[in-house]
Amino acid sequence: MMDKKLSIYRDSLSPVIIYHNKNERPYVDIPHLHSQYEIYYNIDGAKGFFADKKFFICTGYDLFLIPQTCVHKVIVSPGAVYERCILNIDTKIIDAINATPHLNRPLSWLVGYPFPQKVNLDTDAHTQFLNLIDGYNQLKNPLKQYAALIEILSFIGGFFSPARPLPAKDAPPQSIAEKALVLMEEYFKDMKVSDLAEKLFVNEGYLSKLFKDAFGITPANYLIVRKIAEAKKYLYMGASVKEACFLSGFGNYSNFIRTFKKFEGCSPGNLEKLTDPL
Repeated sequence: MMDKKLSIYRDSLSPVIIYHNKNERPYVDIPHLHSQYEIYYNIDGAKGFFADKKFFICTGYDLFLIPQTCVHKVIVSPGAVYERCILNIDTKIIDAINATPHLNRPLSWLVGYPFPQKVNLDTDAHTQFLNLIDGYNQLKNPLKQYAALIEILSFIGGFFSPARPLPAKDAPPQSIAEKALVLMEEYFKDMKVSDLAEKLFVNEGYLSKLFKDAFGITPANYLIVRKIAEAKKYLYMGASVKEACFLSGFGNYSNFIRTFKKFEGCSPGNLEKLTDPL
């Protein structure tokens, strides 16, 4: 009996996901990607953000636009109270709004850019944005939700029109664990933990302890899940399983299949670009 086909993107349970949440740890704490457009708003707790293999300083009230299939990860200090808003929106909805006659592609600021973008909201804009998010989640009527979504997108578009690229990182991470993370994002395809420890002039066991204390995962496992996220990106872009294996940094095809299944619960050959109907 063949295994059931699974979606590359397991968190895309609905064509629109909008929430405002507060807790001590991110819901997804490993490198990941979405087939949907994502708008990420850090209210408090996040201090760094990885996207497109780059590290960005993250402060309160930072609003990010994350392109489709952009591998990303937020950095939250252990024990910090983490509050954020997340919007995931199906591409069909964005395309439908952009195709509306006489509106001249009103969401052009959201599509067509291969890099992440961000702005920082002031206090008044922050309050207005949260009111829109919380108001959307109080609605039950789908048509009213759709209207509220358009209002949210219209509000956000005022800050990204014309679209502005993210500024270069203005300060490198200071802790050994965060420096390790930056190096792994840049060199994950070819790096070993021993190489990483050597670059940072620390013992490999000590580095592993610092990294796990900071991020809840060993650097060895982080390198694996980062490669898996990269493989998913290539699978989405149409690569074969074998191509995704080698493009993402796995040197052995059999090991890639075995490792992927261990971490994901299914083989890469059983993933499809499934999407939920609108």
